[in-house]
Amino acid sequence: MTDIDTTAILGAPIKLNTLDIRNRMVMGPMAANAPREGGGPSDQTIAFFEARARGGIGMIIAGGVIAATRGFDEAPFRPLLRFDIDDHIADFRKVADAVHAHDTPIVAEIMPGFGRMGVPSKNRPIISASPINVVIPEDRFPHGMKVPGGRTSPVPDVATIAEIQAYEAEMIDAAVRAENAGWDGVEVAAHMSYFLASFLSPRTNWREDEYGGSTANRARVLVNIIDGIRKRLGNDYLVGLRITSGDGLADGQSAEDYAAVAREVQNAGADYVALSRGNYETMDISAPLVDGALTETGEAAAFKKALDVPILLQGYHDPAAAARAIADGLGDMIMLARPLLADPNYALKVTEGRASAITVCTREHECMKRLVTNMPIRCTVNPEMGLEEGQKWSLSRAARAPMEKAVLGAMKSKTLMKAANKLTGGGTPKS
Repeated sequence: MTDIDTTAILGAPIKLNTLDIRNRMVMGPMAANAPREGGGPSDQTIAFFEARARGGIGMIIAGGVIAATRGFDEAPFRPLLRFDIDDHIADFRKVADAVHAHDTPIVAEIMPGFGRMGVPSKNRPIISASPINVVIPEDRFPHGMKVPGGRTSPVPDVATIAEIQAYEAEMIDAAVRAENAGWDGVEVAAHMSYFLASFLSPRTNWREDEYGGSTANRARVLVNIIDGIRKRLGNDYLVGLRITSGDGLADGQSAEDYAAVAREVQNAGADYVALSRGNYETMDISAPLVDGALTETGEAAAFKKALDVPILLQGYHDPAAAARAIADGLGDMIMLARPLLADPNYALKVTEGRASAITVCTREHECMKRLVTNMPIRCTVNPEMGLEEGQKWSLSRAARAPMEKAVLGAMKSKTLMKAANKLTGGGTPKS
């Protein structure tokens, strides 16, 4: 294996549509947004994104962005930014202005609904391509999360064509709001076990109408969204796709077949494709303990063979391993999520040749544990994470701390985790 120049490879510029991206490192989407109660950005939201922009990241993809009111209502967690309504456009422009001050573009990863992972109410069932629920075995949760007996979601209703078309229209409207707010692009989220992902594979899509069956039909909902965005915003607005690269299930779909769906979406006008391994039934491979699975499994190669647009890879913490994947022609950019919670200056340290100074994520997943229990997201190796706006002491924060510590401790115990799982609401209906 030949030596590579990690700094030169990850520090190389790249163009996405009309955007000049200064390096190959991207902040991957995370629901670490700390929004206001109504779904608008808070001062902490702005400070969180600005810290990563100041830290040299090439582009930010904001996760936890909801495009449809039904999706907001069914959400199992609530650090969501609401692009389903016009109320917050002016405040989202403040977010864009803050990161643009550091020459960093920002993209909203938009999703219409949680699908099989949503929480139903008495008058609002969850919907999906087909009536198959999510069953998460006990041994498929990420490292450090113990859920005795696993977890099973409710069986969703079959989405009607009218409901699918309503989601398509709301996704397009959300993209227009992003553009109006000065954001540089949108990414259509078709990964994990969320609504749009349910159409990708015959395992979760048994439909016999125009949204099921052939590759073209299974890609139709995504193609319609991309096509609609292009008609409203033109060809110069950045539009990406996040898609499952492989589900890790014996009865699942191959990387080649997921890539075939992605090719349909590329041909409709997607500018890049971001890869995401696994789904909620295989969460252990979605949040890996080691780097390189996307390339070692051949999943990245399948997408590079099928597509012409840039590929964004996930699951790399080590900059040298990330640079190797790009040098080997298996991807074009690297998405960093947990590493940027641990060290917002990760990208700057890489481009300055100081990779050894990076504060390394432990992969113990305290951030994820906090998310699923609706706690503010924090990081064990970065005490400033979630407090970028300033270390403000408050009585309520001080009162919460012991309770949060107790719940996080319970998540290491099978017995106590059973109780904690019930407290999060699980799959029980909302009233």
